[in-house]
Amino acid sequence: MTRTSRGLLIVGLTAAALAIAAASTLVFSPRLRDSLTEAVYDVDVVYATDYSTPKDDDTLLVDDRLDDKKTTFDPALVDSRPLHGWSLNASDAAIRLDVPIIRPDDEPELLVLHPSYSAAVKAARGPVLPSVNMIDGKAKQFDDGLYAAIDQAYFLGHGEAMKSHLKLIRRIFEKVGKGTPAADYLAAGLSLGGEPAETSPGTKAMASAFLAREVWSKPIAFYTWNKTLSDCFRFLRFFAMPIGDPSIPVEIARVLREDKPLRDDYVKAYTFYAGLTNPLVGRTPAGLIDGPPLGPEEQVALFPQSTSRETELFEKLFRRGLPTDANLMRELISAIRSGKVDLKPPKDGGWYDHQVYALEALLLPEKGTESNKLLLTKEYKKRLLEAFKALMTKRRETHARQAKFAGAAERPSLQELSSVRPRLRVEPNPTYFLRTARSYAFLANFLESTLGEETLKSLKGLREGGERGTDLDSELKSMRELFYGLYLLSAEDIGMKPASLEGEGVDAGAARKAAEGWLSGIATDPDLAADTRVAVPLYFDPLKNTVRTWMTIGVRLARLDARYARAPSVRPADGSADWKPVESHKLDSTEYVIPVDEFAEVELKGGRVLDRAELRAACDRLKSKEKIVEALGK
Repeated sequence: MTRTSRGLLIVGLTAAALAIAAASTLVFSPRLRDSLTEAVYDVDVVYATDYSTPKDDDTLLVDDRLDDKKTTFDPALVDSRPLHGWSLNASDAAIRLDVPIIRPDDEPELLVLHPSYSAAVKAARGPVLPSVNMIDGKAKQFDDGLYAAIDQAYFLGHGEAMKSHLKLIRRIFEKVGKGTPAADYLAAGLSLGGEPAETSPGTKAMASAFLAREVWSKPIAFYTWNKTLSDCFRFLRFFAMPIGDPSIPVEIARVLREDKPLRDDYVKAYTFYAGLTNPLVGRTPAGLIDGPPLGPEEQVALFPQSTSRETELFEKLFRRGLPTDANLMRELISAIRSGKVDLKPPKDGGWYDHQVYALEALLLPEKGTESNKLLLTKEYKKRLLEAFKALMTKRRETHARQAKFAGAAERPSLQELSSVRPRLRVEPNPTYFLRTARSYAFLANFLESTLGEETLKSLKGLREGGERGTDLDSELKSMRELFYGLYLLSAEDIGMKPASLEGEGVDAGAARKAAEGWLSGIATDPDLAADTRVAVPLYFDPLKNTVRTWMTIGVRLARLDARYARAPSVRPADGSADWKPVESHKLDSTEYVIPVDEFAEVELKGGRVLDRAELRAACDRLKSKEKIVEALGK
């Protein structure tokens, strides 16, 4: 937010006086200069402070209209939380949500960037409401830990369900013709994975060329946590690159054709990532066995990368390079809003598709089942827009290697109910919570069908410096239950009837308790104390040697005002009287503080990519968004 302070001279000054006043700006502060001007020139100085709203980055955003909100009273939809001896029914109510403009001189703490949600909460003045960003911070730590554990286990090998990637490539290497380009190619990948094979000048040249391309070879995201993960990153990224020499996939296809057990293990290994992330791009040597010959423009890779809606869009829009003034996030948002890009997961969609579909609730709140219950101001919609940008960045960063580029009391009389205000336990976005819960249900089904429950029970998620405390099977189920619970609480907060969860295997009571339990202990959750700042490359322009990058550069605080725009109804808790709408003069607002992420899109020069440590060091050194973006873009 910008703050403009100016002194207004209510007289005309002589040329000499203007010269002296101008000179004084080199020495004195504005307020001191104004007081001196008053004394010397016998004039009145009016000091004015203006708060100007930031320029809109989306002219399509407008305030919701109450007349457009269609609600129906449901006498059975009673809030489970008594209100001073009264029962509350918000089924016919609508809550107005707004994010007021920041006043920098009164609220400087709202401009500070913090490394974690816990750090931001400690700096808050006033009640903190767990935001969508903050709750996603819990999910992000689990997601990273799960993906890291699975990648590491599959890379090294973990029982029959996860036969080692390293051993798989060595088996192929031992069967290809020695001294051939295929042998050099496979040996180069093995060496990058920390398993040197017989080397040749060709092998060393391939490995060196790969390492020289930082945008491909530099471990980012959680792959810097330990050496094994770094080796895994380089190994799989090398084999994800399109193979230039057409004789290499042909030779590997010959080996796979002659050894069916080897071919089956290989197909299982690479197709696994079509579910864990998303459908794969291009062809593989196995696909050459019974498929058509390789076309002149077709690409083949040993471990293909996964596609995504944003990658498909950017490749269509910028086939010949990225214009300097292009804004990838704006292009993606525009395409989603216009219907060009549909985020609903296709039948073959992977976990990433399901995760991103949950984020649609932030970008298109009018499509959520809660739409008629919430009256959103333009400023609040912009807050959701920023949340989409940050969470989209974090979702993609988790998949960075594989993805292609919240005794009865005496009954009072109605007059004793002094005020009624919204009681939110989390930032209200039930659709996001429900879709996230279902994304975890998809993941659980996929992993159990491919790896088996026992394998999941034998693995623990990773975190920087070690393992998480619970096995993957238990923690995955608990995350699924938590988000179902957050959905139920959020629906109740706004007086919305939850969707039927029959057939989803959900114990609603247990899910509510899980969410309530987590919220009660949120202040001590170590996942929320983790540094949340990340960067992920989106578009590499080889002609300019630049990498367009999305990043979250810190957590700041924002104010959230919630007020009933359409009144809820109340009645005595013992049911001795009928439901009556609360009088308008008894409606009051609730003011919360919510932690939100700060997003930035930066073009890095020199083909650079940033790992987490490099980004965080820059953020700690430069402090403000403007300085961070300026410095990183040089």
